[in-house]
Amino acid sequence: MRKALLLPAFLVCILCPARLSAQDALTPANLPGFLARFDQNFSFVEEVYTDLANEKLPVHDTQGQPLSRRPIEDRRRVISALRQISREVAGNPQCLVVVAKLVLQTEELADDLFDLAQIAYDNDREDLGRRLAVAQTTMEQNKDLLADYLLALAAEKDERLKKLEKENAELQLRIKPATP
Repeated sequence: MRKALLLPAFLVCILCPARLSAQDALTPANLPGFLARFDQNFSFVEEVYTDLANEKLPVHDTQGQPLSRRPIEDRRRVISALRQISREVAGNPQCLVVVAKLVLQTEELADDLFDLAQIAYDNDREDLGRRLAVAQTTMEQNKDLLADYLLALAAEKDERLKKLEKENAELQLRIKPATP
C-alpha cells in the first residue's frame, strides 16, 4: 500500500517540468538546463510505451478494440522528434520556428498521453492511468513554459524589427532630401 502511495509522489518529483517556480520563466540562460530535464522526462514515457507495445498492459480504445502497436510506434516517433527538436533549440535558442515546433510537438505528446490515460482509466488500469496523467501534466507544464518563452522571444524579435524599421525610415528621410 505504501509503495502505491509513493509512486505518484515519486513521479511528480522525477517528472517535474523544469524545476522552475511558477514565477520563473524560461530565458536563454536557463533554457539549456530546462532542455536537459525536459529530455529526461521521455525515458519514463518510453517505458510505458514499451509496456504497451509488448502487450504487458493490454489496453483497449474507446470502441473496445485492442490498442495496436502501430499507434504506440507513431507515438514513439513524436518522442524522437521532440528530442531532435530539443537539440535544435539548444543549438539555436533564438529561432522562432524551431521553438514553435518544440511547443507544438510537446502539445501533441501531452494530448497523446491524455488519450492514453483516459483509455487506461476506461480499462480499469488505475495505476497506468495515474502514471500517464502525471506525465501528461508534466508535458502540459513544459509546453506552457516553452510557449511563454516563445512569446517572449517573438516579442523581443518584434521589438527589434520595429526598431530597425524606424531606423530605416529615418535613413530614408535623410537620403531623400539629398537626392535631386
